[in-house]
Amino acid sequence: MGRTALAVAVVALLIGGCADTPNGGGTPSPAPETTGEPSYEPTTPETTQPTRRQPAISIATAPIGGGTDNDGVEHCAQVNWLGRNPLPEGTKLKLGAAALEPTGVFELDQSACPSDRQSCANLEWQTSNLDTCYVGARQIANGTGEVRLIIPIEATCATQDDCDHLVEDDQDKVVFEPDTLETPTDPTTGPSTGTPSGG
Repeated sequence: MGRTALAVAVVALLIGGCADTPNGGGTPSPAPETTGEPSYEPTTPETTQPTRRQPAISIATAPIGGGTDNDGVEHCAQVNWLGRNPLPEGTKLKLGAAALEPTGVFELDQSACPSDRQSCANLEWQTSNLDTCYVGARQIANGTGEVRLIIPIEATCATQDDCDHLVEDDQDKVVFEPDTLETPTDPTTGPSTGTPSGG
């Protein structure tokens, strides 16, 4: 009887120990402590998004129009934008270097225009500013026909559709009309000092 009682006591102790420890043995695991502080966040900077490039288009011969004034061999052309107007919001037109076609009859000379007239050189047109600008030229030789003023433009737009519809068909043009010079000078030797036969 003594052995039986001893065995029962041992079993009772084991059952009691199991009830006090989680998972049936060992000391209880301490509960995780909470400090109330926010969780750690990395300090590395966020990746920046690539810059979105605006649609752009180059116009080799911009749609421009306007008349010309002349004082002897000096001519001053008025230049206006004749493409899509009003320009769509966000569209910018940067005027490039003017050229003449054909060459050899006139040469570009901004001093042929009054000093208070805005030059077209490096001008930027946009929705809020499509002001007239001026290009001067000096006749240096006799010619048989009109000389066209060419101004290229670099355009940036809010959308590609805005760029695609900037230029319309059947646009006017800016031309210089040569007079007959009484004492023409070879263009390679410098500007003529002669006067048109009519003036």
